[in-house]
Amino acid sequence: MKHIEPRWLLLLLLIASMAWASDESASVTLSAPVAPFTQNTADAESKSSGCVSCHSESDQKTMHRSPAVVLGCSDCHGGDATVFAPAGTVAARDPRTPAVLRAYPEPYRAAMDHAHVLPANAEHWPSSANPERSYTWLQKESADFIRFINPGDLRVARAACGACHLGIVEANEKSLMANAAMFWGAAAYNNGILPNKHSILGEAYTDTRVAARTVNAMPNDENMDRHGVLPSIDPLPAWEITPPADIFRVFERGGRNIVSQFPEIGLPNSTGLLQRLEEPGKPDIRQSNRGPGTGSRVAIPVLNIAKTRLNDPLLWFLGTNDNPGDYRSSGCTACH
Repeated sequence: MKHIEPRWLLLLLLIASMAWASDESASVTLSAPVAPFTQNTADAESKSSGCVSCHSESDQKTMHRSPAVVLGCSDCHGGDATVFAPAGTVAARDPRTPAVLRAYPEPYRAAMDHAHVLPANAEHWPSSANPERSYTWLQKESADFIRFINPGDLRVARAACGACHLGIVEANEKSLMANAAMFWGAAAYNNGILPNKHSILGEAYTDTRVAARTVNAMPNDENMDRHGVLPSIDPLPAWEITPPADIFRVFERGGRNIVSQFPEIGLPNSTGLLQRLEEPGKPDIRQSNRGPGTGSRVAIPVLNIAKTRLNDPLLWFLGTNDNPGDYRSSGCTACH
């Protein structure tokens, strides 16, 4: 049998442990229809009629300056545009109304809750403002809610913006500001997780908030390979099932006698006692006689990348909204 270098065997083990989601063509799970490429003015206005009964005419109906773009509120945001503010309640929510008179009447609150898409975790979204340090809260919400608060989020932008801007959305999903491939690639190589100097890992999600594989729209040719264009980027594997980078140390000789106050850790020991014969090599303790993901057998560098999110937040999540330079939304809306 041909000898396989440990680093390549590790790569095979890593790949075997990864559970990839489907690629970018995942089916849309939104309950509201996708925004149309074109429609008449009457149809568009019907999709804003209930919205503007609260959100007054002074509010911009779409982010597009050109009147040639004919869209209604629910085309982009979803929600129920057939719900109108109850008579006599609009003045109570007008920001120009004195605060003492601005408490929402119950009929108004009920209509607002019916028209809006509500979060599954209301405690995370106490107001319409982006919360501070939300990090991955979007992953715990429905695609409908994500679309309602931000149609430009990359999980839902294909449905909200894709009829006209699909090429831009796809390019955005593949940008370094979205996938952080440069950071994950460097961290994976420098910590011995992967032997590749070229990035093969990056962040992306489907509209069902599942980690996704990002695939280039066209096959790579020689020129693209020479310039470092990647054919695909895969999600970071779960840290708790990723084999530790030094897993093959358990097959080395040695590590059977502690000669310093800092024993090496890693050797399986069914009796719970340390081995006592002097030999350098494999670790003395803490490799655990259980499988990867238990005891100390976890890939700590992968945990550091996934849990501490040292590079975050990038375009897949909202800005931290607590310091200059990071007051922004997610996806396309981060710029627009």
